[in-house]
Amino acid sequence: MKLVAVIAASLLSVAAFAQTASVETETASAGLLGKRYVGVGFSWTDLNRSSVEGMGAALGVNVPVTANVDVSLSYGYAWLEGAQDLGHTGVASVTGYTVQGANKPFATLSLGYDWANSIVDSDHGFWGVDVGVQRSLTEKLAATFSVGYDDDFGQHRVGLWSTTIGADYALTSKLVASAAVSYIEYGSIAYSAGLAYRF
Repeated sequence: MKLVAVIAASLLSVAAFAQTASVETETASAGLLGKRYVGVGFSWTDLNRSSVEGMGAALGVNVPVTANVDVSLSYGYAWLEGAQDLGHTGVASVTGYTVQGANKPFATLSLGYDWANSIVDSDHGFWGVDVGVQRSLTEKLAATFSVGYDDDFGQHRVGLWSTTIGADYALTSKLVASAAVSYIEYGSIAYSAGLAYRF
């Protein structure tokens, strides 16, 4: 259960980048939906019924491929407090969205693979779905709300639901800061933060 929660939190730290996607003509809109960028993120997970905390770091790239569709690739690494290695993940995601005034409803499908520490878990594939909405609050600030589900194709782990509230703030025309908090099924809470560079 600890591994699933940490992996889910790591995915959520990536999703803080991958879920936020309109095409390059929308340069005045806040948020990262539809923007081309590379990003780095870090997550910290308060694991329910555990004396240790989960950590995760991620590096990703997001590219709009058509109007209203983004594709992202990411690499993540997760570990437990005390430097216990949990594993590495690779994830590919596709995000589709619509523009309704200041709101951008979206849906993201992710497929990935986890190269796990054999002491803690075994290598396995996984998938995830997120649906939500990004809302531009100002020209620089956007808020995002989403609900997600992550599973491992019915192998030996249980699927997890999560709810995430996040925000993106444009520090400059190129640099965007992101932060989010997620409630993960069974009581874990994940906090994530990151930076994205638009190019």
